[in-house]
Amino acid sequence: MNPKTTSKKKEKLEVFIKNSDFFEFDRHHEGYYALDTTGRYVRVNETCEQATGFNKEELYELTYKDLLVMDDLEAVKERFHRVLSGEIQHFTCLVQTKNREKREIEVTNTPIIVDSEIIGVYGTAKDMTEVNNTKRDLEESEALHRSIVEHSPDGVLIVQNDRIIFVNQTATSLLGAKNKEEIIARHIKEFFCHSKEDPFPSYAKEAIQGASSVLYEKELVTVKGTKVELGMKYIPTIYKGEHALYIMLRDLTEKKLAHDMMVYSEKLSVAGQLAAGIAHEIRNPITAIKGFLQLMEDDTNYRKDYFPVLTAEMNRIELILSELLALAKPQLKDYKPMNVAKILQHVIALTKSQAILHNITIKPFIHLHSVSIVCDENKIKQVFINFIKNAIEAMSDTSGTISVYAKQNEDGCVLIEIVDEGPGIPKEIVKKIGTPFFTTKENGTGLGIMVSQEIIKQHNGELKIDSNDAGTKISVRFPVHI
Repeated sequence: MNPKTTSKKKEKLEVFIKNSDFFEFDRHHEGYYALDTTGRYVRVNETCEQATGFNKEELYELTYKDLLVMDDLEAVKERFHRVLSGEIQHFTCLVQTKNREKREIEVTNTPIIVDSEIIGVYGTAKDMTEVNNTKRDLEESEALHRSIVEHSPDGVLIVQNDRIIFVNQTATSLLGAKNKEEIIARHIKEFFCHSKEDPFPSYAKEAIQGASSVLYEKELVTVKGTKVELGMKYIPTIYKGEHALYIMLRDLTEKKLAHDMMVYSEKLSVAGQLAAGIAHEIRNPITAIKGFLQLMEDDTNYRKDYFPVLTAEMNRIELILSELLALAKPQLKDYKPMNVAKILQHVIALTKSQAILHNITIKPFIHLHSVSIVCDENKIKQVFINFIKNAIEAMSDTSGTISVYAKQNEDGCVLIEIVDEGPGIPKEIVKKIGTPFFTTKENGTGLGIMVSQEIIKQHNGELKIDSNDAGTKISVRFPVHI
């Protein structure tokens, strides 16, 4: 371009800027500037100074090309020439500040036209560095999260308005589908064994309200119609801006196999202990009976006081065998939901008379209403009758109170505690409780607590015994029936 022409256009631009209020933009939050037709800055606002680190005087000695990084130079030069041809240009480029920091700038350049002649360029510049960094971080985070979810060893379903809107590959396989399309958009109830069953029990509804549920076992039906037992956990989430439910599915096959192997090993171990204990416990009374029979054989005028001893030893053998039969008897799986409060109230009524005889009071603190557990009612009663009788025997010389507590914990389990005021059990003895034929009672077999432990285990429960010189606390936990 002719230097004289360029000079005239610059003079026109200066007059235009001086006489126009269009450039009263010093305190605007975006960068505003004017360039002459050579690309030199002739007007900038304070935001341009803050963004570049150069003051106005320094910027007026520079062209837009001096601020660009080399990779963007040619592209921006092309866009500048298009503005001088009358086109408005909107683009993003990378500029370098005075302290060599690179910033992402969103630019809009517009031609300044006076008397049908383009005399300069008017531009706006918005620093998008932080916005774009945040956007990239978010995109990377979302991509990472999606990758983790997609390749998780646990199955993942996301449900909105009772419809499945997301499924990962693991869940697809667990539910017997060939591809995700077989599951997406289906109603969650379709995967429950009973169509009328509520797929969102109380703990799931709590998750919808904002608190995740515990992991629990559930039998579902696959797309092929076969049943599969999975671990399930409900977690509240937001999906595409709306509330949703994140359902985690876990394959319990290996866990169950490991558990079955552990149970089998435990049974083998217990069988060995029982065999040794039975031999010892039954041999003692048999030895005594054999001795008395030999005396009776040698002395036809044997004393009649032999008979009570013989009877007592025979009764002990019978008691041991009865306890063993109770322990070995196959357990039917025909359990039913039973009200916990009613079971405990019945147990207390059955043991109350024995407690009164020893000047002992049984106080119930049952904070349960309609809470049920799936159980064999008589077996569960047997367990708690045994525990309360043990407590009465422990306090037979001291009298006092046996407290029975029952409540539902936040983890979805029922906690039942029986607390006595007896002399307590030494720690080394507590460790041995449940061992076959170990007992602290004069006429006990040590099998009662073992039978109770087995019943609790069959009901997916847990038993804990705590004791000190102020008394003993028996704690039993059972999963709640939903």
